[in-house]
Amino acid sequence: MKAVLYRDIQVVKMSDIKRPIITNNEALIKVEYAGICGTDLHIFDGLHPRAKAPLVMGHEISGIIEEMNTERKDIKIGDRVAINPLISCEYCLPCREGNPHLCPNLKLVGIDQNGGFEEYVKIKDDKLYKIPNSLPLDLAALIEPVAVAVHAVRKSKLLIGDKVVVIGGGPIGQLVALICGINGASSIVLSEIKSERLYFAKKMKLITASSKEETIKKNMEMTKGEGADIVYEAVGIQETYNYITELVKIGGKIITIGAANKPIALDMWKVYFGELTLIGVHVYTPKDIEIGIELLNNYPKIFRPFISKIIGLKDLQSELTGLIDGTSKAMKVLVEL
Repeated sequence: MKAVLYRDIQVVKMSDIKRPIITNNEALIKVEYAGICGTDLHIFDGLHPRAKAPLVMGHEISGIIEEMNTERKDIKIGDRVAINPLISCEYCLPCREGNPHLCPNLKLVGIDQNGGFEEYVKIKDDKLYKIPNSLPLDLAALIEPVAVAVHAVRKSKLLIGDKVVVIGGGPIGQLVALICGINGASSIVLSEIKSERLYFAKKMKLITASSKEETIKKNMEMTKGEGADIVYEAVGIQETYNYITELVKIGGKIITIGAANKPIALDMWKVYFGELTLIGVHVYTPKDIEIGIELLNNYPKIFRPFISKIIGLKDLQSELTGLIDGTSKAMKVLVEL
């Protein structure tokens, strides 16, 4: 079958590889669409510690069940599905307590086993989610990043009328802002430095800010000087945490979404005296995926603009290169197989 293999730093190649053979409690999925994620860019750039060449990347996958060896009665060959790419050990304390997404041995399709940039992918049967016929398969490929945003908003316990700030205008930050709006946030300020992301946010009717100073100013204008009820950090760098406590109201919440690559300092003096709540967010739960499917199915016109372009496998090398060097300004690129 056709696949694009990560071969070396910034090198992927179209290849012919063997079609996967399924065993007990597995299904073979004919991949229809696979999204390019920031994780794929880290792998492509040689920065991911676990990903080893040769590897088929891609974990944002929608497709059709081609074969199955399962006792599940709610799915069948020919069903349209999205996948949960998380692979947990099932035995550690978080797994036993019903939090497999917090497994310390967590692995991922597209990093620790071949992913979606291939014609067929092998997936455990409990990671398959049947999608409604009314949900197009290209939109269904957004389910994984949407689930990340859903998890963040659910963990924050957003209330109708809350005023929020989202720091970071990449796909996850934009999706968090969008889902906050759907769930009743009365004002949303999105902070981002890249012009193309600011343009996208403005098209989505968000209040935008392009610097620390502008973010603080607009936040205080929207909250009458009181600060935001919730601040979502979707970047994961020290520079944003240097001023994040200036954005949140006394008694407010800071939600950490962006994956930092090193320890980050925070003004604990303000956390202490302001009784701020700091909430860590890591990937998503099965329930978040189910909600993500419902949102995409119920609000397709809202989510459709996130798909910037659709390419073929043969275009993956040039698109990954463009996303790394900045010549590609896409919000979300899907690979169609």
